Amino acid sequence: MAGPRARRSALSAILAVAAGVACYSQGDGADPPLDRFYFPVGLGVSHGGSVLYVANADFDLQYNGGTLQSYDLTLIRRHALDVIENPARTDLPWVRTPVGGCPGNPPASQPNGSRVPLGEACAPPVRSEFYQRDSAVIGAFATDMLLSEAPSVAPPATARTYDRLFIPVRGNATLTWANVARDSADSVAPDSRDPAAYPPWLVQCGQTASSRRCDARHQVGEDPDEVGNTRKIVMPGEPFGIALSGDTRSIVITHQGDTKSSLFFSGLGPNDTDTATGGAAEIVPSLQFVLDGVAPGGMGLTSIPHDPDAFGAAPAPYPAFLQTSRANAAVELLRQYPDEALDRVPLPDGGASATRSSLPRPFLAREAAFPLVVSPSGVDSRGIAVDTSPRLGCKARATTDAEVLACARRPARVFIANRSPASVLVGEVGGTNTTTGDYDPDLLTISRAEPLSAGPSRVYLAPIVDVDGAYSLRLFVVCFDAAQVFVFDPESMRLENVIRVAPGPFAMAFDPFDMAAVARHDQVPADTRVGRNATRYRFAYVASFTQSYVQLLDLDRRLPNTFERVVFTLGEPTNPKGT
Repeated sequence: MAGPRARRSALSAILAVAAGVACYSQGDGADPPLDRFYFPVGLGVSHGGSVLYVANADFDLQYNGGTLQSYDLTLIRRHALDVIENPARTDLPWVRTPVGGCPGNPPASQPNGSRVPLGEACAPPVRSEFYQRDSAVIGAFATDMLLSEAPSVAPPATARTYDRLFIPVRGNATLTWANVARDSADSVAPDSRDPAAYPPWLVQCGQTASSRRCDARHQVGEDPDEVGNTRKIVMPGEPFGIALSGDTRSIVITHQGDTKSSLFFSGLGPNDTDTATGGAAEIVPSLQFVLDGVAPGGMGLTSIPHDPDAFGAAPAPYPAFLQTSRANAAVELLRQYPDEALDRVPLPDGGASATRSSLPRPFLAREAAFPLVVSPSGVDSRGIAVDTSPRLGCKARATTDAEVLACARRPARVFIANRSPASVLVGEVGGTNTTTGDYDPDLLTISRAEPLSAGPSRVYLAPIVDVDGAYSLRLFVVCFDAAQVFVFDPESMRLENVIRVAPGPFAMAFDPFDMAAVARHDQVPADTRVGRNATRYRFAYVASFTQSYVQLLDLDRRLPNTFERVVFTLGEPTNPKGT
């Protein structure tokens, strides 16, 4: 049996080969497992909290593609509560019989004398396929997954009734997308394993009963003749980070092996479709522009929140994004502009009138680079997140127009995972331009760095349930190399906990929440679908890229025995092939 050093070397070889190749062949190998995790890289929880969506990468090319899957999250959460209550119960779909002994002193060994695997005394693994409901095959080497945002107000009857999943896929250099029916906080998943029994389980990307692969219509960016691609361009290789604009109409993707960033139309604007999923009038995503001249090694990406109340009667700025790089000690500001080209129409008097082009063709521009100088190096930045809770909380207390304006112009906090040295960089976006004295919503300042363990990769803002049953915001920083998740209070940057998780944590997701409710410290509502006095918000989900399973973290502070600990193991931990 290979020892730990040999296993790490083999995995390092896989990573090195994959990182250095720009194009991949899907080949004619076996179909990937549709009901199990295999190098999960993206997690998403439906807005009603009843479905867990997962993107798997097929990172070692054992199969002819990766997968996009849906899981019954209502049942997962119910069984997680069962395990918390009694880790030794026998009526769950265990991978192996649990040995109990939790809480308190878990047993050191199993009945056969072998040692209990780390973490399994309190959270023994269950078979993930028991909860899997639908799936589709995508290209190899997915890097992330983005779920479209929930509507901020109740949609009219003619509005979209579905959400979209967007996945950057390196294997065929595409933005792969799928439609999923929208659920609500009151949606009740049936006691069934048939995906047709519950529309939000269905992952719709053109697959058929005979072929579970997403069709060409749902993999955009590689064909210059695709619908909506008016510039007849193709997306560069190595797509990695992804972000949706504040108005939800645009998507920007970074490219870790190039000096380019790609702009896509999402098809999610308020007037882009009034049909059900797959309808004839449905607007599909399309590649619009490829920006060259950004720093090489593009990694993380986030949109800058523009509060309409911050600009009075003036229009808000065009959508803007902050992009990080693994090769440059700076964060770049990208902005999307509409096509300003004008058609000149002759007039009878010989003059000409200017009319906007009937062919909208937006583009990206690189407008600024903000140096990272608070740490010795500053290069190799990864994930980035923006926290609007100070602004939202202030507006909730405002009583006059002047107070609303001042609140809307409060800076939003910014957090960046940086590897040189391992740290989380802390700053703000939005403030007064010291040269002009004007309000600048896109001004980035980085003020400090907090040390971390090796390999920080992604950052997330999500709440815990505090001792009074109310939301309380936290910053979660994933450290891939150290297999740890750091938890900070973003207000004070006090380190609350370092959670040891499975090897190679790659992505996180959380039960659904509303950031405005978090900013107000609202009480977390009950979830009658699960029972046991459950709340709608309680768990975080962590994907182990290295061992292909998902862990649940309990975020309810009222339960000190399980708070910020692994309480459920979804899927059997499996080392990569050849290790």
